[in-house]
Amino acid sequence: MKSLKMLPYSWKVVGWVLLSLCVLLFSVCFRAIAHELFWTSYKPDAFGAGWASLVVELLFCIAPILIAFSQEREEDERISVFRQQALVRTVILYVIIIILSALSNWILSHLLQDKDTFVHIMVIKKYFTSLPAFILYYLLIFKVSLWSDNKKLLRDEE
Repeated sequence: MKSLKMLPYSWKVVGWVLLSLCVLLFSVCFRAIAHELFWTSYKPDAFGAGWASLVVELLFCIAPILIAFSQEREEDERISVFRQQALVRTVILYVIIIILSALSNWILSHLLQDKDTFVHIMVIKKYFTSLPAFILYYLLIFKVSLWSDNKKLLRDEE
C-alpha cells in the first residue's frame, strides 16, 4: 500500500500549540464575545471582538489541519488503517450532524418567534458544521480508536 505524504511530526506539535493558543484567546475574549452576541443587537460580525476574533478564527482553521495532516511519532500500516476508518466514521458523523442541523433549523424557525435568538443559534451552529469542526471530529475519532486499540494490545500482552 502506498503511504500518504504527510507533514513531519514536529508540525503536529506546532498545531497543538496553536490550538491551545486559540482556546486561550477564546476564553479571554469570551466575555466580550458573549456580551456582543447576547446583550446587543445582531451584527453581521456576531462573533466579532475585533482582531482577537480574527486571530481565533484563523487559528481554529489552521491548527486542526496541521494536527490532522502530520505523522504520528511512529507511522506504520496499522495507523494508516486507523486513519482510513476514522475518516469514514467522521464522514458518517458529519452527514448526521448536517441532517440534524437542517432539521433543527426548520423546527426552530417555526417555533421561535424571536428572530434574534434564531440568528444567535445559527451563528453558534456555524461552528459545529464548519471544516475545522469536521477535522476536529476526525482527530477525536482517530485518537480515541488508536487509544482503545493500544489499550487492548497492552491487555493482550499481559
